[in-house]
Amino acid sequence: MPGIQETQLYCLADRRYYETPARLPDEATRYPLDAAPPPAGWRRAAAGLWTSLLPEDREPAEQGWKIHVSTVPDEAAATLRDTARICLRHGVPFKFLRSEQALLLMSGKYMARSGAGKFLTLYPQDETVFLTLVDELSRALDGRRGPYILSDLRIGDAPVYVRYGAFVARWCRDEEGERVPALRHPSGELVPDVRGVVFRVPEWVTVPEALRPHLAARAAAGDATFPYTVTEALQFSNAGGIYLARHRDTGRQVVLREARPHCGLDAVGDDAVLRLHREHRALTALAGLDCVPEVYGVRTVWEHHFLIEEHIEGNTLIEEIITRFALVRGAGSPAELAPYVAWVDSVTAGLTRALAAVHARGLRFGDLHPSNVIVRPDGGVVLIDFEYATALDDQDTPPAGAPGLQAPPGTPGAEADAYALWATWLTMLMPLMEMAGHDRAKAVTLERWARTRYGLTPDAGPHRPAAVRAVSGPHSREHEIAALLDGPAPDWRELRARLLAGIHAGATPERRDRLFPGDPQAFATGGTDLAHGAAGVLYALHRVGAPVPDAWTDWLAAAARRRDPAAPGGLFDGLPGTAVVLAGLGRPADGREILERALAAAPPNTSADLFTGRAGVALAALRLARTGGSAPDPELLESAVRTAWSLDCLVRGEPAGGLRAPDSAGLLRGLSGAALLHLELHALTGEDWLLKAARTALEREAGHCVTMPDGTVQVKDGRRHLLYLDQGSGGFALVAQAYLARHEAPGLAALLPGVRQGCVLEFVREPGLFTGRAGLVATAGQLGGQDRTDASVLASVRNLSWHLLADGDRLLVPGARLRRCSADLATGAAGLLLALHFLSGAGTDGPGERSPSAGLLELLTLG
Repeated sequence: MPGIQETQLYCLADRRYYETPARLPDEATRYPLDAAPPPAGWRRAAAGLWTSLLPEDREPAEQGWKIHVSTVPDEAAATLRDTARICLRHGVPFKFLRSEQALLLMSGKYMARSGAGKFLTLYPQDETVFLTLVDELSRALDGRRGPYILSDLRIGDAPVYVRYGAFVARWCRDEEGERVPALRHPSGELVPDVRGVVFRVPEWVTVPEALRPHLAARAAAGDATFPYTVTEALQFSNAGGIYLARHRDTGRQVVLREARPHCGLDAVGDDAVLRLHREHRALTALAGLDCVPEVYGVRTVWEHHFLIEEHIEGNTLIEEIITRFALVRGAGSPAELAPYVAWVDSVTAGLTRALAAVHARGLRFGDLHPSNVIVRPDGGVVLIDFEYATALDDQDTPPAGAPGLQAPPGTPGAEADAYALWATWLTMLMPLMEMAGHDRAKAVTLERWARTRYGLTPDAGPHRPAAVRAVSGPHSREHEIAALLDGPAPDWRELRARLLAGIHAGATPERRDRLFPGDPQAFATGGTDLAHGAAGVLYALHRVGAPVPDAWTDWLAAAARRRDPAAPGGLFDGLPGTAVVLAGLGRPADGREILERALAAAPPNTSADLFTGRAGVALAALRLARTGGSAPDPELLESAVRTAWSLDCLVRGEPAGGLRAPDSAGLLRGLSGAALLHLELHALTGEDWLLKAARTALEREAGHCVTMPDGTVQVKDGRRHLLYLDQGSGGFALVAQAYLARHEAPGLAALLPGVRQGCVLEFVREPGLFTGRAGLVATAGQLGGQDRTDASVLASVRNLSWHLLADGDRLLVPGARLRRCSADLATGAAGLLLALHFLSGAGTDGPGERSPSAGLLELLTLG
């Protein structure tokens, strides 16, 4: 799953779906150079938010010393003009952020700090030209402002930075087997191009003599008199870090909040330094309150500003919610829920008093959410992060806040804090408030459910804000969703129709980069793959008997051919899965061609799992080997058997041709996929070693499972416990059940009831198939035997009301992290459609009709 910073990047251009940043509507702030005709002998290219100017008569060098130029918004146009003039004179290709809006967004607080400040990138063709440009740029841009680029070496006092790296896309595998950007070693071998936040030079590269004074200046930078020693980094962002530290003389532990100049811009363009000093003023004004950290001052070290404040013992409120949350720990009766409700009441009362104390000093807090509250060991609460604390009547500084917890724009200071207090209270009861960011009425649904489930009195909790009361009428879209799910059984037919309408409404066959909106990861695969791309959506439509337009199948085949054959991916993230889907849609020749492209890739993936690794590729080969119903293709069958043998060797600890065992367990991310491959080959060949291999793999998977205090069986993965199909006990249980249908294994059988119990837990954070409610409730239906929809399954389906979004006659499904909607198989509407199809017992009435009793494992793995 993409990190929060990458997710944020794909939330910029569209409020409904995850979208490539290239579609940011920034035409009004484009720089003239982006739109003007390129100079004679030059050509323009666009990629994401970047525009490149390239000489027509030559391609860029493969790698070398590159130059970055940083800037601030009010100097960007002049910096671009002056830098471009130098590049054009020397024939040096370069790229730049295309608009002021793009610059503001890429400089934002929640963007990756490794890219902070990069406004222009220059690609000199050799070291001589590089040094000439460095000299001219440092003189032309002297005195200009810009963020410090952490990964680079700064040249003098200008916003000019350099590092050695790749100029064009080259890829290799790192030590973990991941595909990463590459440099070419003098030996000709491709090695990782390490890109971090520390300036480093490849071991074979000599730093030019002209750069050595700047390297020495970097090493000498700092403040030797700074009296604190950092002991732990707590958090990093584009704005700076937050650190635990100790005073070297007194030993007092403090928190250092770092602010980097010109970095971490917010919605109104304020940078981290401005906000840090605003926080210092607020904490000074609030001195003496026990709900506010004591402030010890501000110190500048080199160019970075540090706010020094009291270290508060305790955990953040979000950490406490995760640790205590009753609905994922088997609490069922009012008596079992009562301690958690009492804790919520206590925290809410503390927050109410804290806000009242802040307001009494004439300030609003402006950024209340569970990550900005520390709960002391004695239960007291402390507010932290006062970057947006200003006067109560301030109308110029918009409040911040987490997604779904923000008051409507223009809400006055005390009222905005009251809204955030109510939203934080509801988050403690139902940590799904991102849904209110899609539709404020969704918060009403969550509140009503919580009040009923926790047995709260009508006056419990803070007053519902007026902005929420205004969207809670009896004829809202939320009542439409409830009507589809309530009653003795859900309205399966109408749910199907509305999910299909939502999928069709999001289709964009005119685009080359995607056919359906899905997870941001789809943009890295050309929008074709099974998990997040068109293949998964078309597969789901086909399996539920819905029409699949020929134009959509044509799009998938054409896009698959455009994908880089050197990075074919696996069953769920690459060409092998797409090949199987094309064959199933009546294009066996296309499917075979696409699979052959994938199998020809070298070197092969070293992962062993089903999602991206060898088990999945072999299963795809097996699926295509059996296409058409005649005798299996011997070449593809042999390929699958060879992989099965290597996987068995891996499980047994023998040499396995470079394969790496997954760190955890599950159908898609563990060795359960290998066991499934063994089972299917055993059914086809009857060879006993394959059945034994399946059991060995499953027993290794079972070693990751633990029985929780509530009796559920989950996969332990570090501090997490997982039930999902992707990674978790749910996916493992499906393959174990398939094995038990062939052979006895009491140890495996004993785990299945606990897994099923976990799959119908009330609270599930996301609705999707691979890591959400859709997959869990379908797994519970499969493990339940003949009765797929007993009372516990139906109760879980009803709780989809927390997530489903009504849009006319369509239903939309929020994807991973709940920030935007998705139609894909792994996280979105296609996966939910497939799960509900299975639970409803419906068959298909289109080509390739299958039995209504088709198993979930078959549906999930293209069987």
